[in-house]
Parts: sequence; structure tokens; C-alpha cells
Amino acid sequence: MIRLAKPSDLEHIMAIYKDAREFIASYGSPQWQNIYPSVEIALKDIQSNALFVYEEEEILGVMSVFDYESTYEFIEGKWLSNKPYKVIHRIATKASSRGKGISAKLINYVFEHLNAQSMRIDTHKLNLPMQNLLIKLGFEYCGIIYLNQIEDKERLAYQKDI
Repeated sequence: MIRLAKPSDLEHIMAIYKDAREFIASYGSPQWQNIYPSVEIALKDIQSNALFVYEEEEILGVMSVFDYESTYEFIEGKWLSNKPYKVIHRIATKASSRGKGISAKLINYVFEHLNAQSMRIDTHKLNLPMQNLLIKLGFEYCGIIYLNQIEDKERLAYQKDI
């Protein structure tokens, strides 16, 4: 089941983010290595009704979904379309559930239940697992966007329209 996160889910959410940080570090990526996402970010996402959890008997996956991303205004490349879009950030699964299709279920939920006609997502150039998942799910590589941060700003941008 996928549902909006509640403040009482915070401990599980942060444990999943910790698992994700360790996994990302295992293939040498600097992404998420500065205690990101923080408790404050998770709480803000919960309060904004943006954070969703995938739950079976326990929470196994998380994602935050938004209607807009300012860093997507400039792209080196070209978006597939200018349709109104949803964007997913901070998608992650519990280490023991990795490879079981939870991220795909979360992404598909946005199309099926949040009325997305288009979705944009970005990832680090070293995050091959996410790149492979996006391609498997029919996303197309569109170009490079730049985050509003000092270092490690470049991200690969993908989009899928339905």
C-alpha cells in the first residue's frame, strides 16, 4: 500500500534514507552524503503532504512528489514536452527490500493515482541503478540540470509523458 507519510513514520523514513546513503556511497557517489535528506526536510515534506511511503507490514520505501522544480527551468538539452509535470525527489527503499520493484511501484503510483500526465526526475551521473530503472520504466534522458548548491551540482534529467 502507498499512502501519505505521517509524523509517526519519521523513524522508519530516516532509517530508509540512511540505507540509501550507504548504498549510494558504496558505488562512490557523493550524492546524499551530507546527512541528506535531513529530519527537517522529511518533516517539511510530511507537513506539505508531499512524502509518500510504500508499506506492507512495515515501511519499505519512500518518495517525495511535487508539482514543480525550479532547477528544471534551465536544462542543457531539451525536455520531452512542456506539459504540467510531477517531480519525484528523495526516492529510496529499505536495504532489505532493494531489487523487489518498490521504486517502480512508487513511480507508477504517481501516474496512476496522482494524475500525472508527465513526470520529470533527476539523478546523479554515478547513480546507475536509478538510471537503469528510469530507462526500464520508459523515461527518456533529456539533458543536464544544475542544483542550487556549491559542489556536485550536475544531475542527469529524465522525463516520461503519458
